[in-house]
Amino acid sequence: MNSVTEPLVRLAARVDAIQPFYVMELAKEAALLERDGRDIIYMGIGEPDFTVPEPVIEAAASALRRGVTQYTNALGLHALREAISAHYAEAYGVNVDPARIVVTAGASAALLLACAALVDRDDEVLMPDRATPCNRHFVIAAEGKPVMVPSGPAERFQLTAADVERLWNERTRGVLLASPSNPTGTSIEPAELKRIAKAVRTRGGFTIVDEIYQRPQLQREARVGALVWRGRGHGSTVFRSTLT
Repeated sequence: MNSVTEPLVRLAARVDAIQPFYVMELAKEAALLERDGRDIIYMGIGEPDFTVPEPVIEAAASALRRGVTQYTNALGLHALREAISAHYAEAYGVNVDPARIVVTAGASAALLLACAALVDRDDEVLMPDRATPCNRHFVIAAEGKPVMVPSGPAERFQLTAADVERLWNERTRGVLLASPSNPTGTSIEPAELKRIAKAVRTRGGFTIVDEIYQRPQLQREARVGALVWRGRGHGSTVFRSTLT
């Protein structure tokens, strides 16, 4: 059997700029130890050690038996988007047209699509340092430039409105946040999130907030919107969340 040691095609230069996601590398090493018979408790990637609830399993099995396995609308099942819209209206008093809701298979797909839609070549996007490594790579994939803003305990390891006002320039297009943040676990206080969104909006930029692990109640309290797309040049606020 021949072994392949060289790539068959030349890879794009951006591949060399992608640093490893070390927590996933650690998880791989743990899986190898588990395969060798070691008893491993996974505590590194924020994933529970239990499966989904039984009603979800039954719903998935029922869909498979009914042949619901074909391609969906590119934005997601219309019935699901209507249900999400209804949930936001009932739980948070936010009216979102189902046509403005996009369902993706996982968080990374949503954030990558958002960056592809909002970031042009050489656009700068502000985010706190430390932030999940994936976020800066999403910006790089869109040929933008992530600007990592040092953040410490005083800032709750998060970006602040003062950072936005201090660092915004003619190349800045927006901010990419996570609340709670990975890997620090800290959240942005509602009042500060409101100030950030206002500072970005007045500059015609976008705000992307990954808040999958936080109850979206903070969105209502901060009055900054949910799943909103205002269009390029007029300020945008995009939230990602799941039903809870």
